[in-house]
Amino acid sequence: MLTQMDRLTIYSVLCFITFCSLMLRAPDNTSFMALAGLIAAALGLWLELTNSPELEEEES
Repeated sequence: MLTQMDRLTIYSVLCFITFCSLMLRAPDNTSFMALAGLIAAALGLWLELTNSPELEEEES
């Protein structure tokens, strides 16, 4: 089973890879699948960060 930090790392790497694949292509050769992958990875990253009881700081 993956921990929350593992999932955050995977989503961050996927965001970086899809962003780079979009930026390194010519403007006339953009792929909608890369854009959809970037949106899906960013959405997954956002969901992991908003629903993270492990990442909440303890109040003193």
